[in-house]
Amino acid sequence: MQAVKVLVINLARAEARREGMRRRLDALGLDYEFIAAVDGRQLDVTSHPAYDRKRRRYAYGRDLTAAELGCALSHRAACERLLAGDLDQVLVLEDDAVFGPDFPAVMAAILACDTPFDMVRFVDGAKLQRRRRRRVASLTGDYWLVRPETTLGGAHAYLLRRSGAEKLLPAMQRNWLAVDSLMGRSWDHGLVWFTVEPVPVAPDVALESTIGTLRHEKVMETGLAHRLAFPAIRALRKVQETVGKRRVYWFTWAEDRRSLKRSGR
Repeated sequence: MQAVKVLVINLARAEARREGMRRRLDALGLDYEFIAAVDGRQLDVTSHPAYDRKRRRYAYGRDLTAAELGCALSHRAACERLLAGDLDQVLVLEDDAVFGPDFPAVMAAILACDTPFDMVRFVDGAKLQRRRRRRVASLTGDYWLVRPETTLGGAHAYLLRRSGAEKLLPAMQRNWLAVDSLMGRSWDHGLVWFTVEPVPVAPDVALESTIGTLRHEKVMETGLAHRLAFPAIRALRKVQETVGKRRVYWFTWAEDRRSLKRSGR
């Protein structure tokens, strides 16, 4: 496999996860380094300078959790690490990533692919199966580079090019979204991203998420006036997101067809 630097996001207190990742990466012969994750337990979310509380609470009626903000800041550090050096691209992993047997071959095919992109995200295969998507390039065997119509969740593994970090980093200065939601909003930041089907790397389901489940709770934290207006606010946000997703998906149809032909499939 063509050499690519690996950055692993890992909490300092998560020693067992760090050692598990070290074993898996050593087995693949990859060049890696650990980035100290920002521990949400140590953050005052409501007053943090990297948090846009007003925008978040207006759009969702509740704050980001401390773990969500810590996660966003950790991935921001990965972007900064890429831009601070002379690397053209990095593979960013969270410390629960596990690899399928085809991962080296798939990565080699992505690195050799001539389809322009800023990021390739390895997102959950089940989520992808439920969404409209379009094949963009043949990789190796039954693996495809795919453009999904929706944003998809998950930031456990992605290949990030310098161009992608340059587009993402400005949007990560004042965070109001979970980082995986931010990554998918290409209509906002212009990031050209794809995913891979089937997925060759996934989070270890045996490990408990360090972000927790609070992010999925829908408890409103705002005042009465905002709660009364929230159904209309949410509906407008959903319409804007749908328009953005579909604009990107359909405006790139011809470009993706050309890419697919170049790949020989």
